[in-house]
Amino acid sequence: MDTPAVNKSEMLQRIDIRMNNEIGRRGFARRIGTVLAATALSGTAAQAQDRITAAQVVERIKSQLAKEGVIWGPSVIDGFHLGDPDTPVTGVVTTFQPTFRILRKASAVKKNFVISHESSYWDGVEPIAVVRNDPVYKAKIQFGAQNKMVVWRIHDHWHRMRPDPISIGLARKLGWLSYYTPEKKSYEIPEMSLEAVGRHIQRQLGTQNVLVVGDPNLKVKTIGHGGHILSSMLTALRTCDVGITGETPQHDTFEYVRDAVSLGQRKGFVMISHEGLEEWGMEEFAEWLKPLVPELPVEWISTGDPFQIPPLHEA
Repeated sequence: MDTPAVNKSEMLQRIDIRMNNEIGRRGFARRIGTVLAATALSGTAAQAQDRITAAQVVERIKSQLAKEGVIWGPSVIDGFHLGDPDTPVTGVVTTFQPTFRILRKASAVKKNFVISHESSYWDGVEPIAVVRNDPVYKAKIQFGAQNKMVVWRIHDHWHRMRPDPISIGLARKLGWLSYYTPEKKSYEIPEMSLEAVGRHIQRQLGTQNVLVVGDPNLKVKTIGHGGHILSSMLTALRTCDVGITGETPQHDTFEYVRDAVSLGQRKGFVMISHEGLEEWGMEEFAEWLKPLVPELPVEWISTGDPFQIPPLHEA
């Protein structure tokens, strides 16, 4: 059958209709795309607005501390050390010290709020003026700003909990929780030699960084836990066979124990790193925090062993 002839005017009219329909479809698609994109952006914005901020997380922490008998009070070190407290939180990392490695690991797992026990800037009282122009300090500040990270420190107030979670964390890690008496800050363990005590601590903490002063064959039944200077170790050393601490000046506690041993006192002393002593308490903090922020992922990340001990002989 022959196709009917179409005059030029009719043909142009059909082409014009098809073009208008096509343009209409494309315009509709563009409008739909614009609406969907706007909806997605508004959803993202709403999601960010719905997220709890770092400051709000801290308020929940303070409220729970108060319920457990620790009222937030004066502290020259506890508080925000990096970032904007009003930053929406994507997740929380608890740690012993917010080292550059920790900040990077937290950022890598999409958690921008780091809660630490120790300082951000390498000193207990945060002497920012000393390092303000230091390139390491500047790099840390820059990394935090670029990744919208916030660091908040809780040292004094976490130690004020009873029993002290830092000590409980260590006792649990050592496998000696059932031997620990928080009120006395001491362990009563099955008898073993001082050398065996040192090796037990090495195994449990997974570190070689354990220093021992005293007779390796000393029979040990009681171990007292103390602080970082001799004055805070004396009670443990006077009432127990062995004192244990993390990070203390060699010129005081070490030499005191050596003199005591020279005088015939059957005493010993064990020193581990500051991290080895206290970071397990921030693992406890992570578990304590989780029920307070059910909408956020929370994890503890170990700061890690700060020292390396070269082998005595080359491999």
